[in-house]
Amino acid sequence: MQNVLSRVRNPALRQGLIFGIILGIVLLAVSFISSGLTITLILCLLAAFLAGMRASQETGRITTGTLAGLWTGLIGVFIPSIISIVLLLINIDAVRKSAQETADKQHLHITYTNALLFEGLLINFIILLALGVLLGVIGGAVGGNFGRRRAQIPPVEEYQEAVFEPPSASESKELASASETEEPPSETPSEEPSSSTQQSE
Repeated sequence: MQNVLSRVRNPALRQGLIFGIILGIVLLAVSFISSGLTITLILCLLAAFLAGMRASQETGRITTGTLAGLWTGLIGVFIPSIISIVLLLINIDAVRKSAQETADKQHLHITYTNALLFEGLLINFIILLALGVLLGVIGGAVGGNFGRRRAQIPPVEEYQEAVFEPPSASESKELASASETEEPPSETPSEEPSSSTQQSE
């Protein structure tokens, strides 16, 4: 997969894809251990920072790092959210029964339906996506600022027009004296063939 991502020429998109996929896998693994929002936000910020720093090292611009952070946050949150939606659709009846039992124990007087569960998950998905993009932009901008200082970009050679400089007075005098001292080339006179006319009597 790394060979496929290396073909992406845009450094912001390339680094965003790399760190976004890594972030998505890490968030998916963390979701099975803990469902804390703080850990998710910290991981998004850290991944966006690294992506922004690496992208800006290639171009020397903060904008590249900011875009890399945006892609990282977007992709990193999108992957586990989509998998959560798929898992909910597969096990929606079991999730609904579990949620209803919890609500009844707490005397919340809520009747859960499949549509209500799906709507709640969709709202959570939109909020997480917005937070991921926001933290990605912030982390990418900060990382881009660090990466810009470490950028190693070859200097661009400026085009300079050739300017004609006339010879100075001393140089023109030397050229004139040199032309006077030179002897003209010797020319050999051309010989015209003499034609003899014979008169016939």
